[in-house]
Amino acid sequence: MSMSVQEFALSHNEPQWLTVKRIVANDMKNTMRVPAPLRKFHFESPELNPCSIDTQNLAPKNLQDLGIIMMDLFAAANEFPELIQENLMEKAIYWRDNALNANHLAYLQSGGFVFIPKDVCVDESIDISDLVDHNMQEKHLLIIAASGSEVSFTYKDSKQQPKNDRLMIEVLLGDHANVSFYDAAMTNSEKSHRVLNAYLAQNANLKTYVGLFNHGDSRYYSNIDLDGMGSSARINLVSLSDQNQNQVVQTKIINKSPNTSGLISQRGIVADKSKTVYDTTGQIKLEASDSDSDQISRLLTLSPESKGKIDPILLIDNHDVVAGHAASVGKVNPEQLYYLKTRGIDAKTARFLLTRGFLTPLIEKFPDKTVQEHLLNNLEERIHG
Repeated sequence: MSMSVQEFALSHNEPQWLTVKRIVANDMKNTMRVPAPLRKFHFESPELNPCSIDTQNLAPKNLQDLGIIMMDLFAAANEFPELIQENLMEKAIYWRDNALNANHLAYLQSGGFVFIPKDVCVDESIDISDLVDHNMQEKHLLIIAASGSEVSFTYKDSKQQPKNDRLMIEVLLGDHANVSFYDAAMTNSEKSHRVLNAYLAQNANLKTYVGLFNHGDSRYYSNIDLDGMGSSARINLVSLSDQNQNQVVQTKIINKSPNTSGLISQRGIVADKSKTVYDTTGQIKLEASDSDSDQISRLLTLSPESKGKIDPILLIDNHDVVAGHAASVGKVNPEQLYYLKTRGIDAKTARFLLTRGFLTPLIEKFPDKTVQEHLLNNLEERIHG
């Protein structure tokens, strides 16, 4: 029998402030609206069952020696309330925004917390995939990179996922922090909802690299706030949809302070009878003088039944800026296809080689070679057969 929110919180000794926050979110969700684009992904609340919590710092010893913390989110809420309480779904993702966010907080089943101390630099990418239980529906990652730190993270889905899958990721960067985030989204769930929101302080820099290769209907949402002067962000995303899959990608960078820079670069393959929509927004606030915002989106459709749509949006309140966008939806280049066929390559293989070349430049940026191979193998299986 499923536990109540309060019983679940008490079962693994959550601090009182978090228990109260979850109860309030659960009470308020029924008074909140669910925006139309989110209704398909407003899943039923999952069952809450007793679970064990690892209270140890799970970072490898060489990272622990640098002061890095990698913990279960619920354990961290007890040990580091000063870091969790004011940041969990308060700065990058707001639990009060809508009923879906409130329900996520109330029924949160698994979470991870990562803290990178001031001025700590890590050369190798840190794999944070095991900080959450991939079998759970409602999962959350909170990442804080303190001022002057420099680090990269890799997250990859496991083969075990629930029917409905949701992961919300919050990334908070202090002054002059530099973070790269590599996300290999490859769930087999019927519906998958991924959110990555970030808050950047002065002169902070964030680069995200996303491989969106889920098998079911998917929604990917990313909102990055360039709050500090001189901060910058780059969203790099490749996607694949096939069969009857519906995929929505919503990316947004908001320039809120002077001398900020945002770039969104996206490429996607749309095969069979699937549909992919890129909804891309660059927003420059009135206070953000001497800033720039750019976006480049390209979709490649592989059949007459596949549908691709791009909605590029620029919202500019300050004229002392540089802003632009480029978008294209098209088919495989017939001249390139013809050239390969004249070299003795059959049409199916030629089409696959061209689509692989279309996505490879970003896939090769993933630092984990096994993730690269997984993405490329997934592409070959679904496009080449």
